[in-house]
Amino acid sequence: MAIKANTLTFSDLFKMNPENGNFLRSNRMFISSADAWGALNKDLVLALGIERAKRFLLRFGYQCGRHEALMLKDMFNQESHKEWIMGGITMHGITGRATSVPIKVHIDIENQELDVEGYWKDSYEAQHYLQHFPIHSEPVCYFLEGYASGYCSTSLGAKVVYQEVECIGKGDPHCRFIGKTLDLWGGDISPELVDYEREDIRDELDLAHKRIERQSEMLKRGNLLSHQLTEIVLQGKGLDSIAQTLGRSLNCGIVISNKDFDTLSEYGDIHDYSLKNIIENKENLNVSDQDKINNMLKQQITIQLNFLKEINFSHYPLITPIIVQNREYGYISIIKNSKETEELESSFAERAANICALHILNEKTAIDTEQRMRGELLDEVLTKPNLESNITKKLSLLGYKINKPHYVFIFSLQNLSFQKDEFVMDEKEVIITILRKYSSPIKGENILISHSFGQIQALISVDLLKAYNMSEEKFAATILKEVKKKLPSALPLIGISNICPSMYKSHEAYKQANKALEIAQINQLKQQVFLFSAIGHISILLDARNPQELENYADSILGSIFDYDRQKSSELLKTLYFYLNNECNLHKTARILNLSIGGMRYRLVNIKERFNIDMMDSVTRREVQMALDIYIAFGKLSDILLEQGEDPIGL
Repeated sequence: MAIKANTLTFSDLFKMNPENGNFLRSNRMFISSADAWGALNKDLVLALGIERAKRFLLRFGYQCGRHEALMLKDMFNQESHKEWIMGGITMHGITGRATSVPIKVHIDIENQELDVEGYWKDSYEAQHYLQHFPIHSEPVCYFLEGYASGYCSTSLGAKVVYQEVECIGKGDPHCRFIGKTLDLWGGDISPELVDYEREDIRDELDLAHKRIERQSEMLKRGNLLSHQLTEIVLQGKGLDSIAQTLGRSLNCGIVISNKDFDTLSEYGDIHDYSLKNIIENKENLNVSDQDKINNMLKQQITIQLNFLKEINFSHYPLITPIIVQNREYGYISIIKNSKETEELESSFAERAANICALHILNEKTAIDTEQRMRGELLDEVLTKPNLESNITKKLSLLGYKINKPHYVFIFSLQNLSFQKDEFVMDEKEVIITILRKYSSPIKGENILISHSFGQIQALISVDLLKAYNMSEEKFAATILKEVKKKLPSALPLIGISNICPSMYKSHEAYKQANKALEIAQINQLKQQVFLFSAIGHISILLDARNPQELENYADSILGSIFDYDRQKSSELLKTLYFYLNNECNLHKTARILNLSIGGMRYRLVNIKERFNIDMMDSVTRREVQMALDIYIAFGKLSDILLEQGEDPIGL
């Protein structure tokens, strides 16, 4: 029979074995609707799961392809062996499964080689999958893959494997396939696509039954684990008990880390596991693991990493985020010896993460409540001129020593006016967390903290600063440095009072810190830490006048000289400062400024003629001295003083 594969029709099939009278019966074939097959596929996926259904359909397709290849063999004579192979392509279209469109065909009968590529248009399998399920993560034309592999393997006489590389079932614009003999695939083909025809289709039902039994057992274990973990929280036990219970249930090492990836608790053999090491070295990992880590951090999902040979870790961690109020507070890592994930293992980890979240939320609520009470107490201490006896009793009960000297620190959150509330809360929480870290209950030194109106107030004892071998200014700079690491765009300002001898004087110290903060705020962030002690005698004026009014007063006297110096790069303000600082001694001032006596006189004459400032007049000298002091307090002469090795206002 001289038939071409590309001209094969359904009528040609019925001409085969006409003596048997019925083509379908003689070849043990039947016609069925695509909708029925779609319903069957759906039921298989729901009953077996997508992976088991995939193997079932692959093997079923392989057997169908093999049977049809044998059925069509007699239609093509020996000279048309290639036509026999190509007949499988035509059969797709005749039976309505898909329209095969080859774009690359290499068939070498003699050497038993096949290398083809093309498209399956109008794949019934992909279309019906999308009718019942959402887009999948991989191609879904399993029957077509199996059929093509079975047909070509039988007709060529050598193992051929087809793989779908694009599919509308996973959101691609079309279904594209590649088919090759096994030796041409090399190591690029999955083992399951090589061996699926060796198993009996009936095995899947046995496997499904075993899977259901295993899931039933896992559900029992899961319910028991949930009960045990809930009891841990109800009994007030901590993360160590959670890690131990989860580790015993899964027979794995467990590590619970905080949001900064530091280990909080661990159980079992964890093989020197460090989540922080993995995160800090993620750029050294393979691309797949990098993507998984990024997805976990962005989408708060459970991931399993591969064998981490890049950082000398030979196990497979399964990592689940601990989420509290939509924010990550930590991670649970299950340290596994195998990449194979036991069914419901991820579910167990997520249950444990939920229990950890509940534990953290309980602790956070308790801490927040306690800190709020302490903060309200501090607000009373700072805002009331006289401490009431009930306040001092509460302070004593909380372990604060009334008569110990301390400083008042006020942190102003500069981002409050132009950042989202979420950022302000982050900045506030970061500062408070850092301050609490420096509390030292062992040494009996705690930091009392409150926050309100976009500010954070703190009482820092002198003894605590001595314990850390820091001055008040160095301590403030250390806090700022740590805040900058956590929130690079944060710009908090700090005002610091003079030493307060006892809590009875805290109200005055609070006013001092606020005055220092006012200077910092009008200084336009040139300086982030301001000490009240560095403001000098103009602090008296701050009680009577607004700081901005003081600056306006100084500008009215020296503002034109200040602008002239900036435009001409002259040093007239510097000259006035050192002239007054040396008791108007012309010779001393000239030596400090490296000027001749004539040059010094010229500058004073220039100031008098150009700006109407006569330094021979005593009233003018007092006004200039006051204006210079204000400029110094507001940081406008910092460059001049630094040149001479002086340190204005705690710079």
